[in-house]
Amino acid sequence: YNWALKPTALWTSRFSVDRVHAPGQSNHFPTLQDVGLPSILNQNGLDRMPVINVGGGFLSMFNQCCVDTAFAHTLISYSSGLQWVRGPHSVKFGGEQRIFYNNFRQPDNPTGAFNFIRDVTTQDPNGGLGEFNQGNPFATMLLGYSANDDPGSGTSSTVHIVPAVADKSVETAFYVQDDWKVSSKLTLNLGLRYEWSTPYTERTNQSQFSDFTGATGFSLPVNRNQSTDPNFASLDFGQIGNIIGTTVFATSGHRNARTDRNNFAPRLGFAYQLTSNTVLRGGAGVFYGASVATNFQYAGPSFSKFDPIRFTPDNFVTQYATLANPFPAGVAPPQGRTYGKLANWGFSNDSDLDTGIVRGGEIYQWNLGVQHLFPGQIVIAADYSANRSTHLPWAGASLSTRQRNFLPSSIRNTLVNAINPTHDPASSAVGDYLGALVDNPFQCFFTTVASPASYCPAAPIFNPADVADSQYINAQIPQGNLLRPYPQFDGGFSGLPRFIATSWYNSLQIRFQKRASHYISFEGNYTLAKATDDSAAGRNAWIGNLQYDNPQLLDNLKAEHGISANDATHRLTTAFILDLPVGRGRWIGRGMNSILDGIVGGWSLDSFITFQSGQPIAVFNAASRLTDGNQRPNVVCSQFTTGLSWNEAARTGQPYLNQDCFADPGDNIPGNAPRHFSNLRGEGIRNLDMSFTKEFKIRERAQLQVRAEMFNVANHQRFAFPDVGSGDGSFGIINQTTNNYRRMQFGARLQF
Repeated sequence: YNWALKPTALWTSRFSVDRVHAPGQSNHFPTLQDVGLPSILNQNGLDRMPVINVGGGFLSMFNQCCVDTAFAHTLISYSSGLQWVRGPHSVKFGGEQRIFYNNFRQPDNPTGAFNFIRDVTTQDPNGGLGEFNQGNPFATMLLGYSANDDPGSGTSSTVHIVPAVADKSVETAFYVQDDWKVSSKLTLNLGLRYEWSTPYTERTNQSQFSDFTGATGFSLPVNRNQSTDPNFASLDFGQIGNIIGTTVFATSGHRNARTDRNNFAPRLGFAYQLTSNTVLRGGAGVFYGASVATNFQYAGPSFSKFDPIRFTPDNFVTQYATLANPFPAGVAPPQGRTYGKLANWGFSNDSDLDTGIVRGGEIYQWNLGVQHLFPGQIVIAADYSANRSTHLPWAGASLSTRQRNFLPSSIRNTLVNAINPTHDPASSAVGDYLGALVDNPFQCFFTTVASPASYCPAAPIFNPADVADSQYINAQIPQGNLLRPYPQFDGGFSGLPRFIATSWYNSLQIRFQKRASHYISFEGNYTLAKATDDSAAGRNAWIGNLQYDNPQLLDNLKAEHGISANDATHRLTTAFILDLPVGRGRWIGRGMNSILDGIVGGWSLDSFITFQSGQPIAVFNAASRLTDGNQRPNVVCSQFTTGLSWNEAARTGQPYLNQDCFADPGDNIPGNAPRHFSNLRGEGIRNLDMSFTKEFKIRERAQLQVRAEMFNVANHQRFAFPDVGSGDGSFGIINQTTNNYRRMQFGARLQF
């Protein structure tokens, strides 16, 4: 809505609603009742056949992961602002707000997944004879005897209980701007923006926040080193002491993570006319990145649960669960708020929120350039453009900075120096020590013990049904658990990412343009740039190969800074429009008759050309032996490639990368390879797109346009990165492309 208050003042208000609804689609699988399976598997309100995974190369059936996804989002946006012209000033001020509602549910395999392996039907199910082709996974399925754990995939037979979520987040901003024409040659642009992002709330408060310093009220005067091996008895890592690390649940008075209220964004720009054909422009400003907490697809970990199906309690001596009765003792629901700040003891506690502030990435941009108009309507501009960003959210997948319960480097280094001082790559002694089972000082919190220690509670804190599938009910747990900062959790303890990532971008940008004259016009851009950063992956780290961006050592993040995964040293793009000078009223065939003109006259040729340098390659250890880290190899030579071209390597199936240059650093030893190699890059872009266009004038107010378009005219293949998992047997092999083959399309548009 526009309201002209007076000739020099205009008030503009806008309001919009964006609504998307994607209901879950039926997969038409049989129901549980159709095949005689019990209804207890229906823990998510979806009556479906469970997933049947049969090992040994047999076809798995009824895979349902994510097909029952249902979501609906509503985005409400409104803004209001006043533009006021007074003398040399054109002032704008106002505000805007966006409210985002997101309803989402993705129950992956809603009625469970059963894994059948050959070992169950071997002569000795515990003897590892399946490796020698004894047993048959299909026979295992016919027996209805699924594995407690599938050694091939590490996936248990489970039912995953996943609730729906209903999130809401708010983005708010106010601004003031003044375009000030100081003189006939100088114009200034001055502005200030203040904005903040309110992190999401969940309608039913199914959110939880990790408090990494919260006191649990318990202290364990127990040595972290519980090994009874005389070779390790002298290792001293101190006592566990006070247990910190708690869970805070959302309440009506505390529903979201803390908001960053310091986002002031000043901006300054200028344009100065040096001569009648030359302009100098520049500017600088502060901007803020998008919040990582606008919504999340899942509830807190206390509100969902993987319920394992226990087919045998004693390593296949007797059978406990069956397909007809997979949960003889019933299904234990998610813990919810039952245990308050002690939630998820004995399990991973991987929340996406914590009690810290959700920082907005601070982005500082500046540029300075000159533009000149040459004879022939040719414009050339040269600009220096730069970007410095701080407080960016660190990206990555499971081993990202969201994770706080990781083995400290100080302890790892002590172990390596004591157990494997020669850094022998063949040794696995450090990993063996960390994985060895030792006395469990937490057992008395989970179950009754014969002789409780003085620090033990008067009675177990947790209901047996809630912790039946936690190994913390056992007398022994892995030694590595006791060396992590939050030993009460069997796995992760996570929250928001660390907001400490940085990036640098510097570039020279040259733009050239020829305005339409003599049947031709063109424009193009050339960029010479360098980008460095600490982290270059997005929030959805499962897309593509972004796991390569995980830090090697979570407590040495400064070592991650280097060339960016997005760096492209050179980029050239050009676009040409050529009105072919053939046809009536044109250079050739000025008096051409209408029939011939309709066939050969009035055609336009458009082309778009792109050349770009390749982007840096990352190499990681395929079999990482770095506990809680993303191990990289050691670089032992400088000849990173085998000498084959991309085409030769792809055509022959020979490796493009040289495995001899990358060595396994050894057990729990970080490699010296950088996060990405600036001198080892993927194949660049060379692409040409073209189109032919002609317009037919039917009558005064009607015309027909026909188009023929071709993409990747040269049909040039751009090969994807080769396999970059050092030591995986196919390292350096190129097996796919990243672009489409030549495509052509035709279209017509009638305008009247």
